[in-house]
Amino acid sequence: MQSLATRTRAVQITILLTISLLVYLGTNWQHGIWVIISTSAVVAPYSTFLSFGKAKFRFFGTLIGLVVACGIEYYLKFNPQHLPIIAVILAFMMGFMATKSYRYLIILITVCTCMVFSYTNAPFTTLTPVSFLVDRAMGVFVGVLIFMVIQQFVFGFSNAKLEVLEESHATLCKLQKTLGEYHDNPSLTSAYKCAADIFTNTSDLKSYIGTARLVFGAKNIQELCYARQVLTLNNKATRLLIDEPTVRLSRINQLLHIVTVKLQREEILA
Repeated sequence: MQSLATRTRAVQITILLTISLLVYLGTNWQHGIWVIISTSAVVAPYSTFLSFGKAKFRFFGTLIGLVVACGIEYYLKFNPQHLPIIAVILAFMMGFMATKSYRYLIILITVCTCMVFSYTNAPFTTLTPVSFLVDRAMGVFVGVLIFMVIQQFVFGFSNAKLEVLEESHATLCKLQKTLGEYHDNPSLTSAYKCAADIFTNTSDLKSYIGTARLVFGAKNIQELCYARQVLTLNNKATRLLIDEPTVRLSRINQLLHIVTVKLQREEILA
């Protein structure tokens, strides 16, 4: 069953995409399709925090990519024989970055898009490539701006608070389960396995906390404080499991008790 935050997020995404479509149709802008593409790419993850992170990376990635594309095109203007070499390098980098970093992927996508446009629309007037670069940049920036404004001033913090609260609770439940598994089998091998599981289980929560300033600003949000407490418990568990786990079994059991009591209190309050 989908969480309440996910269902609310689906409604927000629908509204954002509708507004982007209306901007595209209403302005009759030839390259306005980049507004819809940018908004769709940014809001794709069902998380306000991840969307804010993608919006930041898309903005700066597009800006850097346009500068790099201009530099490459200027170089190829005087060295056209090097085009195959540059194409192979870009293709290799694209395949490598596809699953590594969204920020660098956007830079490469922007560079490749500009290069393809330049060499599929030749011959062209002197201003054609520049016009395309400007239009694409404006489309991406407008799309990101629509997302930031609507999310910040219309939807507010309510869904973001709910998301971080649900993710914190889910991470705490996973910690309880992992420590329970180690309690039943307190070996050195299981300790390292459990430590790796905890590290994996906290990846989303770390992303939420890392992007929190973009979402909440400098506000001291109670739900964010709770998320940091949960992350601290997970980090403490990881250190105990890696640092002589069989010797520190009593402390791990004590931590398991703290997590269990914390979850029981949450159930009572709920």
